[in-house]
Amino acid sequence: MPDRFVVAVVSAYFPPSVFADTVESLRSQVDAVVIVDDGSHTVEAMGLASADVHVMELPTNAGIATALNVAIRRARERGASHVVTLDQDSVLEPAHVTRLVDALESAINRGEAVVSAAPGFVGDGPVLRAPDGSGFDPVQSGQVYRAATFEQLGEFREDLVIDAVDSEYTARARAQGLHILVQDDVHMRHRLGELEPVRLWGRVVQIGSRHFHFHYHSPLRTYYMVRNSVWLTRQLGRPQRGWSRRRNRKLAEMVVPCLVFPSDRWAQCRAAWAGLRDGRRARLGLIPASLHARITRRD
Repeated sequence: MPDRFVVAVVSAYFPPSVFADTVESLRSQVDAVVIVDDGSHTVEAMGLASADVHVMELPTNAGIATALNVAIRRARERGASHVVTLDQDSVLEPAHVTRLVDALESAINRGEAVVSAAPGFVGDGPVLRAPDGSGFDPVQSGQVYRAATFEQLGEFREDLVIDAVDSEYTARARAQGLHILVQDDVHMRHRLGELEPVRLWGRVVQIGSRHFHFHYHSPLRTYYMVRNSVWLTRQLGRPQRGWSRRRNRKLAEMVVPCLVFPSDRWAQCRAAWAGLRDGRRARLGLIPASLHARITRRD
C-alpha cells in the first residue's frame, strides 16, 4: 500500500455550533477533511475552510448518500488512500482513525476479505455482530475504507436518500464475500435519535425510580426507514433472508415505539404506511412535497 493519505468526509445539515470543535478535533487525526453542506447553506459561515479543510455546498438538500458521494469524489481527487465517513454528530476519540486504518490494513495483508473497519462501540452500546464476528450492520459513520473500495463496489445509492444507505452498502459487500472488521477498542460518540420518555395517557411511565425511554424519530425519518427497508428486503431476497430478518427486527424496535408513544403518533402511522406502500412499489428518491405535507400533518 502506498503512503497513507487519510481524508475524512462529513455530511452536514444545519450543524450545531459545536461542529466547529468536532472538525478541529478531527483535523488532528487525518490529512484532510471534506465537508459537504447538504443544502443548509450554514457551514461556510462557520469559517471552517482552511488548507486542509474543504467545504462544499449542495444547492438543495439531497440526502446523506449524495453528500457522502460528492465528498468521497473530492477525497479521491485529492489522492486519498483511505476515507473515513462521518455524520456531523459523531465524535471520535483520540487514535480512532489510526487504529482503524491499521486494523484494516493488517486484515487485508492477512488475506481477509474485508470492506471496511468500524468502531466496536457506537453511542451507548456495542456494534451488533454477525455469527462470524464481523459487523452485522454498523452505521457508516466512523468507518474507514480504502479509497479504491469505491471503485470496486461503487458509490452509496443516492435514491435511498437518508436511511438504509449504509445497510445497502453492507449488503452489497456481503454479496461479494466481503465483511466489516470491528475493533472493540474503538469507541465513538454518536446520537441515534432523540431520547424521549415513554408516556401513557400523558403520564411518564416508571417503575420505582426507573424511567422508560425510546428513541424518537420524526415522521419523515420514519417514512424513509420503513420505505427503504421494505425495498431492501425485497431486493435481497433469499440469498440474504436471514440477514434481512434480523435487520428488520432491529428496525421494528426503533419504529414501533414512535407509532405508539409520541404526540404525533398519527403522523407517524401515516408515514409508516406510506413507506410500506412506496417500498413495495420501489418508489425511491426524495419524498414528494405533497406526501411530505400529508405525513407530517398534525391532527
